[in-house]
Amino acid sequence: MSRFIYPLWLLLIAFAPVVKGQTPASYGVKVGVSVANQSWKYTNLDYTMDTEPDGGLAAAFFVEAFKGEHFSFQLDLAYLEKGSTTTTESITINHLENNSLEVNEGDVKTSDFSYISLSLLARYRFDLEHLVPYFLLGPRLDFLVNYVSDSEYPLEDQNGTILGLTLGTGLEYQLKQFHLFAEIQFQPDLSPVTNDDPLLINNNALSFTIGIRRIVSF
Repeated sequence: MSRFIYPLWLLLIAFAPVVKGQTPASYGVKVGVSVANQSWKYTNLDYTMDTEPDGGLAAAFFVEAFKGEHFSFQLDLAYLEKGSTTTTESITINHLENNSLEVNEGDVKTSDFSYISLSLLARYRFDLEHLVPYFLLGPRLDFLVNYVSDSEYPLEDQNGTILGLTLGTGLEYQLKQFHLFAEIQFQPDLSPVTNDDPLLINNNALSFTIGIRRIVSF
């Protein structure tokens, strides 16, 4: 439960000025899919395991405030599914052949990570009559809420909080008080999923969403 309470407290702190008098310019929801992959590096072997992308759900509620002629801030509170798949079953060091590595393949194994994500984003837009292209950039905090793996060697220790960046772009269509939009976000991580030596795992994800925005003030 504390994993959910913490990001909600951050949400209140980040938008305290809104509560004190700054009217939100807009709010809305978006939903779609995430396509994620992970880098699994064994630092003691200088070896990075081959992985393939894994898909999942991406959904968010957002609030926009401090809106100027082209610039505003937006807070995203999202649910994201990330992870990866691999056929690597184990890695063996052959000491008889100059410590060469032998990679043993097996069935496809999937590692799924679910996060509550909080992003404070700078939003820059171009108003072209009914069409509004825009760009997003800002820091992100991911809070781990669930981990599932069908591997014979699941992770035993993951970081509960991960720092990352969000870079995005989208195209919005204006319909009076409601806007419809499609959006792409790239989400690299700045801190690892786990740094339990010698294993270093990092997330990278793309999300593709469609959404609706309700305009509150102009």
